[in-house]
Amino acid sequence: MHKKGKWLIYTAIFILILSFYGCGLPGGRKKDIPKIEMIVENTLSEKRMDEFIVLRVSDLKEMAPNFSKDTFIVIQADTNQEIPSQVDDMNNDGEGDEIAMIISLEPKEKKRIIMRYSPESPENRSVTLGHKKRTRSAIHPEYEGISWESEIIGYRLYPDQRNSISVFAKQKPELSLDKIAFKQPSSAKLILDGKNSVGCGGFGLWHDGKLIKPSNDVMRYTRVVSDGPIRAIAQVIYDKWALGNDMLRVTATYSIFAGQRWCVSNIKVTGSNKPVKIASGLAKVKTDIIKDEKKGFMYEFDKPLGMGMIYSPENLDTFQESGESNLIVLNP
Repeated sequence: MHKKGKWLIYTAIFILILSFYGCGLPGGRKKDIPKIEMIVENTLSEKRMDEFIVLRVSDLKEMAPNFSKDTFIVIQADTNQEIPSQVDDMNNDGEGDEIAMIISLEPKEKKRIIMRYSPESPENRSVTLGHKKRTRSAIHPEYEGISWESEIIGYRLYPDQRNSISVFAKQKPELSLDKIAFKQPSSAKLILDGKNSVGCGGFGLWHDGKLIKPSNDVMRYTRVVSDGPIRAIAQVIYDKWALGNDMLRVTATYSIFAGQRWCVSNIKVTGSNKPVKIASGLAKVKTDIIKDEKKGFMYEFDKPLGMGMIYSPENLDTFQESGESNLIVLNP
């Protein structure tokens, strides 16, 4: 059985989904073992370690309607080595929406990977394969917030009126923010306390030329979207955030992959019939801020920490300053 190929693109990596079909068993016996094949290509002249791939379950089911997110395994075709993966429920409806995986690629390398699965059936039970845990997300009142970390860096969000993100460096690769919460020996060290600035990637709304952070009256709901082995996702929902005459619902979702120092932030705003601007940025340091509005980045470097932000240039409204923060104001 064969389906037409489909292209998906993720930051200089190309994924070509080729086909799905049945396989034979040893001894000439025949049994349908469905699989989806993909070719993953590193288009850069640099090695990519722990590069992330995210596939939507809905896209896979377009290719293979009987695909089951509950019983599958991802392997390299040439070695049969398993590729770490996980299923994440992004919208909290009880169903997995995305499949995340990580893979390392040599410069210009192409790899053929295979997803083997059991056809979707009421008799299927979810199968969880053990992978080394390299990411974590947790809510710890002991350190006043929600956190997400890889084995090489950690982040903590103060979800109160500060709404700032702090950064923890690590002397050795390990998951360690829970140790800090319970005052146990840890290799992690707080190197940026966001305090009343935005810290590293914290945010507020931008209205009438001012940064508007959530007041103490705003209701907040924190949840761990995913605490998987290769991707951790934390989320904060701000309900009844006042902006002018509007009462907004703002959802901030933060994710980090194994082996990575950077994290991704997605902010969704509902409750207004007009565009709402978001202001995010970095705590001010002693050195100058470097920014490039055409390429879409801003960074600053000081001892012991360098920080930067990447954004879509087409969304840029303006660069601003507010108190102890350098800001990027973005249009929706």
